[in-house]
Amino acid sequence: MVMVGLSRAPAMELSPDTRPVLLLQPPQGDLMLKRRAMHRVPLPQAWRTSEPDRGFAEALQRQLSLGAANWPWRRLIDGSSGADSDSQLATLTDQTVVIAVVHDELVDLGGKVEFHVTMELVTVRAIATAHENRSRTQVQYFAPALIADSSAPRRSMAPFAMDGALDAQVSTAATDLSQFLATIVARVSVPPALRPHNPTLGELGAHPLCPACRASDQVVYAQPDRVWVRVAKVPGSILALPLQSARPQSSRTKEFGSPGIP
Repeated sequence: MVMVGLSRAPAMELSPDTRPVLLLQPPQGDLMLKRRAMHRVPLPQAWRTSEPDRGFAEALQRQLSLGAANWPWRRLIDGSSGADSDSQLATLTDQTVVIAVVHDELVDLGGKVEFHVTMELVTVRAIATAHENRSRTQVQYFAPALIADSSAPRRSMAPFAMDGALDAQVSTAATDLSQFLATIVARVSVPPALRPHNPTLGELGAHPLCPACRASDQVVYAQPDRVWVRVAKVPGSILALPLQSARPQSSRTKEFGSPGIP
């Protein structure tokens, strides 16, 4: 007997997209200089360009846009504040969301300055249900230090000129952080038992610029010139650190499983 008027449901209706949502809170405002006294001040006039934030927020959003690649999240949401993120979460009942809250700054090291990005990752599962749970990871990204003296800024203007060394570091950081986020979000739906072995710094043979690191610290993600490591001395954190000697550029970027991430 032939059934008339019935059609087979599309495969996408039978298999709903269960990938997490990525909610991004990019940096807000100008790039500031943090001094050792832990207070933040505007960049010296000689170090400024027509882009007060050096274009970092826009570069990061562009890298994470759905049109840029086949990312492991089904949707990217831009949030401007914690209150904005909360209102967005209220519309995602019983879903999984990875929230990335990003801040950036220049750190004055006395004769050197360092571009530094912090990213708080919050994974929220089963939103607005009795089973809702959250886990947090703090990520700190350090670019190679630039030789510069903030007390005599005109003597070290070149690294801060438009398209100079700082702008190059900002662009690289946006790319690195987007790739790291893709790695982390891709693991959210994977059971811990199925994640690959997480190597240690000793096993990888990596030597980051990190006095607090130990050979037994777990590597989360590795690039030819940078390693992302869970440092035992800094619980709950991942440090993204330049390597002392970069591996060959032909070396493929490696991704490693991490049962505790995120």
